Amino acid sequence: MKKFQETLMKDLGWKLLSIGIATIMWFMVININQPVDTRTYSKYITLDNMEVLTDRGLTARNAEDIAATKVNIKIKAQRTSLDRLNQSNDWLQVSVDFSGLKNAMAGDTVSLPVKVEMLGGYSGYTIVSKAPANIQVSIERLASKELPIEITLNGELPKNALYSAPVLSANTVWVKGPASSVERVIAVRGMINAQDVQGDVQLNAKLVPYDSHGTQVKGVKLGTSEVTVIYGALGLKSIPIKVNISGTPADGFEFGETTCTPQTIEVVANPEILKDFIYLQLPDIDISGSGATLRKSFAVADYLPEGIAIKDGSSPTIQVNVQVLAANSREIVVRSNQLTVLKGVSGMSYEISGSAKVVITGEETLINNIDESTLTGTVDVSGLSVGHHKVPITLNLADGITAGYAYIDVAISQEADASDSES
Repeated sequence: MKKFQETLMKDLGWKLLSIGIATIMWFMVININQPVDTRTYSKYITLDNMEVLTDRGLTARNAEDIAATKVNIKIKAQRTSLDRLNQSNDWLQVSVDFSGLKNAMAGDTVSLPVKVEMLGGYSGYTIVSKAPANIQVSIERLASKELPIEITLNGELPKNALYSAPVLSANTVWVKGPASSVERVIAVRGMINAQDVQGDVQLNAKLVPYDSHGTQVKGVKLGTSEVTVIYGALGLKSIPIKVNISGTPADGFEFGETTCTPQTIEVVANPEILKDFIYLQLPDIDISGSGATLRKSFAVADYLPEGIAIKDGSSPTIQVNVQVLAANSREIVVRSNQLTVLKGVSGMSYEISGSAKVVITGEETLINNIDESTLTGTVDVSGLSVGHHKVPITLNLADGITAGYAYIDVAISQEADASDSES
């Protein structure tokens, strides 16, 4: 035994040094074959237990920003173990838990820890750090409102193409989120590319909430993210006007001429519907007992069949004049050079063109003595804008003579500035 102790203690320093060197070499071999490394992984935050707020009519005003925050996680393990981790990060979960906000109130700002978990039973890994480690949550009242859905066209449809108003799968949408964000939303719009509208077509439009400046509002949710938009190709047709006259005028009067202004209307509809639409029938006009010319106005839309509409820019009304002439009457022709403009506006140019037939009535001697070439009259252009108009004629007639309704063409344009003329 004594001999063993002497042998053990002999050259003890060298023996301890040998053990130390062997230990170091062992660690070196391990680190060469199984080195320890640290790698950084990134993951977006998941919001857990948000119902703790929403069930009480609250929400996180910055929830969208939190969900868009990418957390950088440093994980330490042997290199071979790190190599086995799936780079898709489906084994890594990063979340913020709202369950601790049961007593939070609107207006509060709370700091919540970022929770990092490794799923799938991984072992031998150490989470060294996470950045950010905490998230600030701003609590606000939850609000909602319903808005109509607007569809806008990106680009222009071909000029010769006609389409029905778009039919949407939903006409309104609910906007929900923090009260301050919901209040900013004044419109929800979906955009359709004009080049995609060809023939009868069904398209999808993604909905986006906008504020009064036309800027997209972040942080709100829409009840539906997109709608289906249906466009129907339309046909165009020019339709004549038809009106029937009934009854007998008063004694000493007779039925004259019936005129419609305009004489035709342009309508749009599905080509199959237009195929059977031949003319527009207006209600009958009864002249029983009448001793003067009748003038009736009809709203076109009231008499169009279902599914047919007036083309944009067409007259929405039809004026019908039914002449009821006295036995002593005479038809005269009034030309443009006999008329002057009344109530014109400075800076505008007025051109009267063509001629018009006017029926005058009165004592036989008076109307027979009229020289129609010397007659004068006016056209009242007050309230008329630039363009072509049919304007009523007012003749300067002697007492005892009356004139029926008559119209003449007047073209109105903007006068060029003097400087423009010189250039």
